[in-house]
Amino acid sequence: MKTFGFKIVERDRGEIEPVVRQALALDCPLEVGLYFGEAQALSLLRECLPGSSLPIMAHLDHRRLSLYGLEANGEALCAQLELAAGLGARYVITHVSSYPMTPRPERQGEVLERLMTGLAFATERCRGIGLALHIENTYHGLDFYRRFFQETAAVGLGATHFCFDLGHAKIWSTEGLQDWLGFLTELDLEGRRIHCHLHANAGLNDDHLSFLAAERKGLTGADGFTGAWDDYQALNALAMALPAAFKVFEVPPAEAVENRAHVLARLAAARSAGAPPGA
Repeated sequence: MKTFGFKIVERDRGEIEPVVRQALALDCPLEVGLYFGEAQALSLLRECLPGSSLPIMAHLDHRRLSLYGLEANGEALCAQLELAAGLGARYVITHVSSYPMTPRPERQGEVLERLMTGLAFATERCRGIGLALHIENTYHGLDFYRRFFQETAAVGLGATHFCFDLGHAKIWSTEGLQDWLGFLTELDLEGRRIHCHLHANAGLNDDHLSFLAAERKGLTGADGFTGAWDDYQALNALAMALPAAFKVFEVPPAEAVENRAHVLARLAAARSAGAPPGA
């Protein structure tokens, strides 16, 4: 269960400090979103993270530093990569684009070409500072990301890894979790490393609910995305399929510590009862 951790952002030291301290106590993964640059929050992270044994990763400011058109923001990219490396990050995460891109079939070659240009630009700079790069699923369906990763192999960028966002897949794709798990297994077998963002929603918007909040709202049952599984069975299936992947809860910091403990208790109970994933 030590592969389950937290995501925070560098804003409001008072909110994030209990989460950082808990991650240090548990020696669990900690992802830092580099979105705000608040001085006091960054001071805490610089005090606590460099030299720690935590698995640390950083999420770039995807509003400016997604792959599409990234080559126009080289200075900002390098600054964030240096910050990530200084915090002790093993890898960084970004999106393919800040907004949805065209689904028109006749334009997909151009879309991929633009994205590979940005990916090559990012990869070269990540490599220069010793960081790997993960790309997160956002506004596009599974077929898009399958084509994207096929293209990375075709153009010599096969060392690109994947960040699977569970909540994004639920609201911005038409495929079910079983389909996504098949894709994640394919990437894993290719040697691509997987990182996971875990949060809940009502199926309409990217709510980033904790599983505690979702349970209170009656939203953790089986649905069109999870199929026959409830949310906890779905999380168990994901953990069983990808035991080595780091999985961070991307939820409000005030609920983060209790949410992690709650989910892990539910998973442990299911496993001790001998229930298979999804049973």
